[in-house]
Amino acid sequence: MSKTQDPSSLIFLQRQYLLDKIKSIQLGGGLYTLVTDEKTESVLNQVVSKDALLRIVTSIERIDSKRKIQSYVEGIYFVDLNPFTINCMIADVQTHRYKKGHGLFLPLVQKDVESYSFFHSTKFMNNPKVLHYFDNGNNVYFTPTVFHPVEQRVFLADSNTPNSMAIYYNENCADLVLAQVRKAAKAIMNLIVITGEFPLIRFYNPKDSSHFASRLPELIADEVQNQIDNYARENSDYPPQSIEGKPRSILLITDRTLDLYAPLLHEFSYQAMAMDIVESLERFGKYKYQTENERGESQKVEVTLENEDDENWVSLRHLHIIESSELIINKINELIKNNPLMVDRSKATTSSDLMWVVANLKGFDEERRQITLHKTLVDECLDINANRKLAEFAADFEQTCAAGGTSFEGVRNKNLHDDLIVLCSRDDLHINDKIRLVLIYALYRGGLVESDFVKLASFIGVHQKQTTSLITRCFFNLHKLGFPIVKKSVNDKKIVKHLFHTINNEGTYNTSRFGPGVKDVLQNAMKYQLDESWFPYFRDKPLEDDIPAAQRSSNSTNSNGPVSGSLRNPRVKASWAQSSYKVNLGLTKPKQRIFCYVAGGITYSETRSIYELAQATNKDIYIGSEALLKPRDFLIGLQSIDKVKHMEELDLQLFKDLNKPKEAPLHLFETGQPKFPPPVTPQPTNSNGNAVPLHYQKRNSHVGNLPSSGSTDASSSKDKKRSKLKKLFK
Repeated sequence: MSKTQDPSSLIFLQRQYLLDKIKSIQLGGGLYTLVTDEKTESVLNQVVSKDALLRIVTSIERIDSKRKIQSYVEGIYFVDLNPFTINCMIADVQTHRYKKGHGLFLPLVQKDVESYSFFHSTKFMNNPKVLHYFDNGNNVYFTPTVFHPVEQRVFLADSNTPNSMAIYYNENCADLVLAQVRKAAKAIMNLIVITGEFPLIRFYNPKDSSHFASRLPELIADEVQNQIDNYARENSDYPPQSIEGKPRSILLITDRTLDLYAPLLHEFSYQAMAMDIVESLERFGKYKYQTENERGESQKVEVTLENEDDENWVSLRHLHIIESSELIINKINELIKNNPLMVDRSKATTSSDLMWVVANLKGFDEERRQITLHKTLVDECLDINANRKLAEFAADFEQTCAAGGTSFEGVRNKNLHDDLIVLCSRDDLHINDKIRLVLIYALYRGGLVESDFVKLASFIGVHQKQTTSLITRCFFNLHKLGFPIVKKSVNDKKIVKHLFHTINNEGTYNTSRFGPGVKDVLQNAMKYQLDESWFPYFRDKPLEDDIPAAQRSSNSTNSNGPVSGSLRNPRVKASWAQSSYKVNLGLTKPKQRIFCYVAGGITYSETRSIYELAQATNKDIYIGSEALLKPRDFLIGLQSIDKVKHMEELDLQLFKDLNKPKEAPLHLFETGQPKFPPPVTPQPTNSNGNAVPLHYQKRNSHVGNLPSSGSTDASSSKDKKRSKLKKLFK
């Protein structure tokens, strides 16, 4: 079964929900067009193919595009409600663009006063013409589908916020915070409603920080609870009845400050490594490579990796790069073995030979294309790693710092400062690698004085003129994320922060000892052992029935409870809900759902840990944020939260959205009917044939109404008769 067909997949859940909603509107024999906006179009493109949509609607149109008048077609408006889209729908009503309208709107948020008031104003839903168009409001539905799934267990609040750090942590963007909080909460609430959950909400409450955004997780938790409550008031079928034997779901809301090691460390799983060190993926999210097509011709190919239908990608992405390389070789050998038109396998003795054999296979085109892609990319990752010696030097240093100075062998390393200087002096490491090493070391040491950063900057290779800028706009800005690593004096105390990440030296590679903090926090939340002083419940606390019987006796508030079970077990196939009737009949045991939202961006190591937890605990676990952060994105984010950066210059899509025009485009008011020009009244001319200016014309001049020189009294009498006849028909 394709991963996008897995009933626990976010992509599957949202696709089925959307298609069911669109189909529920339609009556037999009717013609329907689906009208979208920028936001809903990106959601549809992510989860449903255009061909699948065109099987149930006649066309798909953007609400702001130039559209034909189709009075025989009914319009289904799958749009986000804001002044712009509402004005576009008003234009459709005025021009009678469609036979009638059906609103499949994204839910309104009452705190978005402008949109909420406009929707209920006399211009829209209290306008008789608009009401009639939507069948007196009977054709208006609110559809919670705004979240943007990117993987089976990973979702984003939208598709156009590549980095939200500036919005949350830059004081100059304070006016955008509540709008972004509402957007994040709306995505979370939509996911919760679609999955039919009513979760216990917990949020990160850092006790050792008082930075500007320390209340961010609580703000989001408050907004999520408000939106869930409002939805429940307006929908009598929500929350759904609980299923016997299924524990109540949990929603954990935290932010990027929970774990600052995760976005800095070099991660050696296939997906994370490719997105970190392969330049085209790191910068543009697309992989460019050279391959051989079916005709034996060399060609350049550009692809995006985030394809849940690529089974090779799904099975390889979370494996260590060494394991991925071994597995892809096995897949190549299997493909060659199963090829009915066998080529001479004996000639293949090296990896390059194997790729030549694959390129010359006949048939298996899609599988061959995928295997060629991943073999090429894995090899490139290994080559880059070897050239930059990341695993050999950098990774061991990073892992030791994250482990509090303890090496893989369990020995305390007292020479990390010297090791750092050596690493910063190497020519084979990129400058971004070195900046990450300095930041990781500063986190381990609990801060360094500014003079130390100046010395390290010289070892990195930063030009002297750029040293101050690097320190003030990158290193210093970590204090806005709750960790001030630049100390004023050497006598200042070490910054001591509560760390949530874990270090595992058993049964793993020395480059992969680090476990993201969100993984340990979620484990303890699932066991109801999460410290309530650090992670309080927002409102409801679990009842006795909410806690599984096996954990009631051991329930405690210990934040560092033991990790149970091995995360290296074979994959457990998710099967929580093949269908609702099976659940009701008790044929399938329902799983508890766990949701996590990390404001400010999530890392690939954190998404990997979610799959591992789901596999180890047999629960359905999902993680979301505004963006998937690559290490380069995190460093850019640190610079974007500097005090010299203002929201007008940060290229933030949210700022553009809040300031974009609200009026509908003029072309929406065009009906397509031919326009006849008004009759032209000839102007008086002088003796030279030139027109007489208006202010020089005679007041009683009626030149345009005078009969022509060829007119007769007979024609005048006819005009008089016609005028008398006209009076009879007044």
